[in-house]
Amino acid sequence: MYKGKGIDVVIALDGSKSMLAEDVKPNRLDRAKTELAALIDALAGNVVGITAFAGESYVMCPLTPDMDAAKLFLDIISPDMMPVPGTDFGKAIDVAMSLFNPKERTHKALVMVTDGEDMGQNTTQAVQRAVENGIRIFPVAFSTPEGAPIPEYDENGNLSEYKRDKDGQIIMSRMNERQLILLARATDGRFLRVEGFSAERLIGLLDEIRKKDIGGGAFTDYVERYQLFLMIALVLFLAALGPSNRRGSWLPRGLFALLVISGLTGVAQADVGGLMRKGNGLYSRQKFEDALEAYQQAEVLEPDATAIHYNLGNALYRLGRFQEAVSEMELVLTDKDQKRRADAMYNMGNAVFKAGQLEPAIKAYTAALMMNPGDMDAKQNLEFCLKKLEEQQNQPQSDSSQQDQQQQQQQPQPQPQQQQQMSPDQAERVLQALEGKEKEEQEKAHQADQERKVEKDW
Repeated sequence: MYKGKGIDVVIALDGSKSMLAEDVKPNRLDRAKTELAALIDALAGNVVGITAFAGESYVMCPLTPDMDAAKLFLDIISPDMMPVPGTDFGKAIDVAMSLFNPKERTHKALVMVTDGEDMGQNTTQAVQRAVENGIRIFPVAFSTPEGAPIPEYDENGNLSEYKRDKDGQIIMSRMNERQLILLARATDGRFLRVEGFSAERLIGLLDEIRKKDIGGGAFTDYVERYQLFLMIALVLFLAALGPSNRRGSWLPRGLFALLVISGLTGVAQADVGGLMRKGNGLYSRQKFEDALEAYQQAEVLEPDATAIHYNLGNALYRLGRFQEAVSEMELVLTDKDQKRRADAMYNMGNAVFKAGQLEPAIKAYTAALMMNPGDMDAKQNLEFCLKKLEEQQNQPQSDSSQQDQQQQQQQPQPQPQQQQQMSPDQAERVLQALEGKEKEEQEKAHQADQERKVEKDW
């Protein structure tokens, strides 16, 4: 017996049918087990628990310092032992949370290994409970955005068919990266994709969590990790190399040159930094397609980095892919820096305006002003959009379709002569005036989404 310092780690492994898809070789589940076995070995000196989940979640192994026992329970998880099909993140989080000491508010981590398709209806509430209990969630996606069909096997273990939906179409199981990123950020965790995953890298992230005294187990020497700090120093030196393209109020804000992304191994950090610098150089030469490709490669290694999503959004904007640009900027809104959130909101306003959506543009510029009241670009663009909206509302109904067409084709012009400062109260009133309609649309979308989820059993 000895006393060391460590944390409580619960590994929740997705055992649903979709984990048999083969976009990750040999399949998602087998690859996950192999990687997790190495992770458990590296966690010696901590305390580990194992759960399995699909439509329901089950405790396989309570928290224990016995890593060999934990690996045995991990190995038996399969879709055959999951009585309720589907994938429910909310239940997976709640069952994993039951293993932790509720009186403790730190040194708790949940490593949730999945292919990233959530069909549950209470994930948001479960995430909030995790936050309240001090649990940091580290989702790891063993799947790809392109996806793969879900194999079905006969009684002899031979492939007989691929799973089909009610219309007879083969189902493609794809990773929902966006939800996993938001889940991680809500709990101050990190999201990893299989391409950038390694036991060493995840151990580096878990080492950042405050440790507690743990008794029992075998003695483990600590490994020197000075390489990480050396890499951070190098990246700080290179952090100002990104170009800026802020030349007018209707252009997206410049690229983040911030490449200091905590928790990477030295190799991954260098790869991300090199890809970001490559993308920045291509972007500055207006080679936006090539820049987009470089940023996408960086995202594979560091999928939850807001700097990368910001640059992706700018490149997509330049290519006229405005809705995709908005989706990327929305992820930047999870950043802790208010100035960066304000710049992202400003860029969202530009994108939705270019897509011909006046009211969302007004809302975005208003929110940007509330975060950064001194932003004259956002103020001028907001005033222009408000004026255009007033013109549309005053125009006869019969001319509305023609006005919509003109709105999409017209290049907006800033109004520099209007320099009166909009107060935060005025900005908030404009924002509130648009929230009712958005809330109604969100409720309709949520209801439709839940109706679709009922049909899914993989």
